[in-house]
Amino acid sequence: MQFQISHKPSFSLLKLRLGPGQSIKSEAGAMVYMSSRMGVETKMGSGFLSALSRKIFGGESFFFNTYTAPETGGEIGLAPELPGDIIDLDLVGKSIFVQSGSYLASDPGIQVVSKFGGLRSLFGGEGLFLLEISGTGKVFLSSYGAIVPIRVEGNYTVDTGHIVAFENSLQFKVGKAGGNWKSTLLGGEGLVANFSGNGTLWIQSRVPSGFISWLTKLLPV
Repeated sequence: MQFQISHKPSFSLLKLRLGPGQSIKSEAGAMVYMSSRMGVETKMGSGFLSALSRKIFGGESFFFNTYTAPETGGEIGLAPELPGDIIDLDLVGKSIFVQSGSYLASDPGIQVVSKFGGLRSLFGGEGLFLLEISGTGKVFLSSYGAIVPIRVEGNYTVDTGHIVAFENSLQFKVGKAGGNWKSTLLGGEGLVANFSGNGTLWIQSRVPSGFISWLTKLLPV
């Protein structure tokens, strides 16, 4: 599979060139364009209960689309719903946790399963479920704003709304941004995720809620 990510980091577009019979799995609704004779198959993701939890708690679609190139090969363009960045990751028998809405596409053999995040995830504003992505192959993640990788060795604090993904070697706890609840509530930062361990964390430079808040102030009463 050959790919190119253009127009980074604000309006990223994933362009894929598939060889004969090659496939790419994507979130439903991500296709921008594709060449003629490209096969399309729609499937429910990772079983009914997992698909249901992705829809209700993870903010994701029930379904994946798998695009398969004909004997002459083919091209396809994919993009996320919101303007922002796209990155590619190579998984080799390991797993990462991804926030709702950041999974874009992957090799067909990659598994995407909803995982219960506990109350820490609920209070962090990310919903009760995270997506666990595992297997061996290529994964494409998207964001609102630019994606920045951070190597965590020990402890690291991130605003919960800026989390895109993290390796399963990291643990996190949701806590106050400041030393007390007054600074947390009035300081504009809200709750934060305190990560510990060793691994890579990916964050987004913007959050949709910030844009919505700014836009709401401009609307007529």
